[in-house]
Amino acid sequence: MATTRGSAKKTGEKKPVPPPTNVGDFIIVLVMTVCKKILLVDTSVKIGLYFAGVVIGSVLADMIQLPRTYLSSKDNFFNQYFVKLGWGWTLIILTAFITQTSYVYSLGKTNLVKVHLLRLCMGTFWWYTMVSLINYIESVVGVCSGKGPIGRDACIKNGKSWLGFEISGHVFLLIHNLLTISEEVKIFKDWKKLGEMFEDPDCPTNKNIKMADFLQGRKNYRVLAPYINGTFVIVAVFMVLWEFMLIISTIYRFHTTSQKVTAVFMAVACWFGSYRLILGYSKAGSLKLLQKPGESPMKFTKIG
Repeated sequence: MATTRGSAKKTGEKKPVPPPTNVGDFIIVLVMTVCKKILLVDTSVKIGLYFAGVVIGSVLADMIQLPRTYLSSKDNFFNQYFVKLGWGWTLIILTAFITQTSYVYSLGKTNLVKVHLLRLCMGTFWWYTMVSLINYIESVVGVCSGKGPIGRDACIKNGKSWLGFEISGHVFLLIHNLLTISEEVKIFKDWKKLGEMFEDPDCPTNKNIKMADFLQGRKNYRVLAPYINGTFVIVAVFMVLWEFMLIISTIYRFHTTSQKVTAVFMAVACWFGSYRLILGYSKAGSLKLLQKPGESPMKFTKIG
């Protein structure tokens, strides 16, 4: 009798063996894990790292003459076709990411998807305004080499050099891209949680959501999952590219240390104005033209 009980106990303790993981699934999990490590770092931490990196890199570049390489030329492929078009590339990848993810967590409501996309209009406003300001400052804060014409255009037209305070547009643009990406993708920290919520039959009641809307959201989550994961990987690739080009723009003497540090402050000011002031005060009932990343009826992520 004791033997029978012991055998039953042993049998009860056995756990089902999980199915074997194939190579394809392993690679997908590995890639997604690496991408999360790249993208889901707190934005405040990134700001500190970028600021310290630009300052230290610029000072070292002033002290040490680095050898000239292909990447030190402003005509290199990455600079011409990616950095100079940087905000355009960032707009494309974030438009795809926000459209797909917001269509899921907004439960298929296209009007809410459009509201979430308006954040990119805000980023475009800062990009245009700051680039224009950088060009204006460079044109008025400076002197012409030698005696002669006054003003940058007249100086250059007469074959002379204009020595102005040229804030690094590359450093501004790259950090503006990086901080915008960092804020927009952080909802992915709770993406798995959203999927679990869609599998909870009590969720519509708990969240006061219509069953039809809930089922539409669950369907969207399942159908769009591979496309969202693919877009997430592409965003991670651009994050690495922008950070690499930021290093290149910092360590080679395209600009002085003060010009690069000023560009960092301008980019951080745009981020703070958008995601901490404008969106930070976008409470229920006010500034409803804009919504924070992840804001939805599902309430699946912290948006405060």
